[in-house]
Amino acid sequence: MNKHVTWENQAGVGILTLNRPEKHNALNDGLISEIKQKIMDCETDGSVKVLVLKGAGKSFCAGGDLEGHPFFRADSARDREKFIREAQGITLGMRRLPQPVIAAVHGVAGGAGLDLALGCDIRIASEDSRFGVFFTRVGLMPDMGGTYLLPRLVGTAKALELLFTGDLIDAREALRIGLINQVVPKDALEETVKALADRLAKGPLEALRVVKWTVYRSLGLNLETALDQEVLGQNFLAGTRDVQEGIRAFREGRKPLFTGT
Repeated sequence: MNKHVTWENQAGVGILTLNRPEKHNALNDGLISEIKQKIMDCETDGSVKVLVLKGAGKSFCAGGDLEGHPFFRADSARDREKFIREAQGITLGMRRLPQPVIAAVHGVAGGAGLDLALGCDIRIASEDSRFGVFFTRVGLMPDMGGTYLLPRLVGTAKALELLFTGDLIDAREALRIGLINQVVPKDALEETVKALADRLAKGPLEALRVVKWTVYRSLGLNLETALDQEVLGQNFLAGTRDVQEGIRAFREGRKPLFTGT
């Protein structure tokens, strides 16, 4: 039984909620393990078409739990690496998921909590949210993909500024620099995220899966190889039922009814 997360499948939209509100959802070994396991479950669960990641209480995730995580009690570099690799499995897992992953961010997303949000495909934040790298405040560095993910969203210079200083920025600044996709009023966050998730869940799921796979793989490729990937993806999608339905609906002047096949 899950102790640190809650789970709900709302008509194909899986909602994974970090549930340590008394600690602002700071990551300890139990929370990390449960998030990772649920993501692994989603990878093979055809009933989950979109995944939403959110936090209970006042914050999305304030980072690593300095008191409750065994990393900070480990006596050897080998033991510390083991705990880091476990947390990195969350980032890798979200990238491998065929489903779109949306972060619903409120309150603080800091340190490892920011890495968690960066690992999602889309980030929607409430006006009260704040973002910060935090690691350098205690002499550490990101270890869940922050040094890879942050520069690809905001550019190298801005990423280094945030990484060096550990400063908090508000939602409007995060939107301006491209860290998040959208800012909404606090009381509209859940509704906005759910509306997007429902829309994607009713979309051409095979196309969304192939687009996600192709985009992320292309980040490390040259143009020619990326174009080869597009050929493979497009040829595969052309044989799906959703494409046939999409073309038929266009000709008939109606909205398509995609089935994800």
